[in-house]
Amino acid sequence: MFGMPMETGGFGYDTSMLQLAAYMFGALVGLIGGGIALGTITLPAFFLTLWNFELATDEARPVLRWGVIGTCSLVCSGCFALQPVLTTLPMPAALLGTLLKFLGYLLVAPTAAALLGASVPLLPMFPRRLLLMMFRGLRRSMLRSSLTYLALFVLTLVLCLIYAVLYMIGNATTEKEANFKAIVTHKTIIPSQMPPGYYEEFKRVCLEELPPEMRPANGDKDIMSWSFILGTTDKVNMRKDNMVFLFALEPNKVTTMMDGLDELTGQEKELLDRACEAMTKNDKAIVMSKSRLKALNKKVGENLKLSGVNYPNLVFDFTIIGELPDGKYEGVSFMNKDYLLRQIDAYERDRTANPKGEKHPMAEKSINLIWVRLPTKEAFEVLSQKVNDPAKFNKVPIKLETASSGIGTWLGAFKDIFWGIKFILVPAMIGIMSLVVANALSISVRERRTEMAVLKVLGFAPRHVLLIVLGEALLVGFLGGGMSALMAYGLLGNVKFQIMFFGAFFVPANALVYGPALGMAVSFAGCIGPALAAKNVKVAEVFARVA
Repeated sequence: MFGMPMETGGFGYDTSMLQLAAYMFGALVGLIGGGIALGTITLPAFFLTLWNFELATDEARPVLRWGVIGTCSLVCSGCFALQPVLTTLPMPAALLGTLLKFLGYLLVAPTAAALLGASVPLLPMFPRRLLLMMFRGLRRSMLRSSLTYLALFVLTLVLCLIYAVLYMIGNATTEKEANFKAIVTHKTIIPSQMPPGYYEEFKRVCLEELPPEMRPANGDKDIMSWSFILGTTDKVNMRKDNMVFLFALEPNKVTTMMDGLDELTGQEKELLDRACEAMTKNDKAIVMSKSRLKALNKKVGENLKLSGVNYPNLVFDFTIIGELPDGKYEGVSFMNKDYLLRQIDAYERDRTANPKGEKHPMAEKSINLIWVRLPTKEAFEVLSQKVNDPAKFNKVPIKLETASSGIGTWLGAFKDIFWGIKFILVPAMIGIMSLVVANALSISVRERRTEMAVLKVLGFAPRHVLLIVLGEALLVGFLGGGMSALMAYGLLGNVKFQIMFFGAFFVPANALVYGPALGMAVSFAGCIGPALAAKNVKVAEVFARVA
């Protein structure tokens, strides 16, 4: 993949960066296309929201207003109530549940507008009239309002999903002051390879030599090792689709020590706990990611035979007992570490594959990473000194570093890409969308010069005209950004983009605040010029041209 030998491309230079650029460009184009399609589907909800706001400011139709409030509330709550029940049923009921979820999120904005409208009659008459003119003005020019809304919707959707990637990467590489994880690795070799005895010695140092207040809070449960295994179902014709990458680990520590899996709740946690318990009882049991199961055309309950690639002459017979939650450790599988050690020991006694009775080449290199959760930064510093003591670990040199530092090192190849996304792509997109909004509003102001002049003749002050134009733009920005953030958070939930073991990046809840704020900020930047132009419209000049 990326970073492949230069001769692979046949061009005399490393083509991997070009491939990565093409991949990311294609992903961005696909994301924008999907955003346009999703935004188009949400247009009826956008105009229904505007209509609900208009009803809220129109005191002449109170019965209709309360009818809309009740209908929207009942339908929206009904969709969310029925959706969990239907998704547990077989098709086509599950599909109907997904559609109800989509409809429920579509109706969130109109329902909120209808409920908010209940308090609008408390406002004085003149502000209500201004709001009514804004809502009617947006509904009157539907094409222009739709295009502006779509532009803001797509911008916010793309930036929400980009933010999800940067947010998770930032969290993973941010130092924590307490209750943080550290990693033990080989000091000079990548990938790290350490003797299995190092793991037992490291546990002894953590649990016996550290001062009591600096030891892992949960004892042995806060220490875990990983061994990397690459296997294939066809060792003669090895291809990407018949490869399986496994972590050999202690199953009883998966839900407490694995990032992302220690935060599971509900049914996902219950299923994974059961799978880990089964792996503990049967060391041939394996849990796989959904993408690997699909690539291998396997299902839970089937058997899987793998030949070791980095563990040559070892054959593993697995039973697939479960699958990892969607988006967690995508492309990876979990196996019991005891099975790996048992196979390594069996190799020494196997006179068919090993006539000389030698140890397996990986027997003293089978531990790749050791994880530990420590209570304080001081505990990390004390443990680091003990790890560097050659009297304890004298076979191969090792080092202790914080998990955030280790992950940051692995992500070093993506550092420039993340920098470009954050400081070039995102500002460029915001600037382009600001120009789009400014252009649309400039056209709107030019077409409505007569309307602005009439308003001034009727007694509206220039500041009132400014408020109407600004209010229309900010309202479209708020609804476009809010609907987009709501769809990204509630409906999509995550963006699937494989970076190392990050298979999916989940949209954080604070995107629901940043989305509307971004939409309003872009709208303000684009509309302030046209709004000032509308404020300064000369009544005499406008009517002279009309005459």
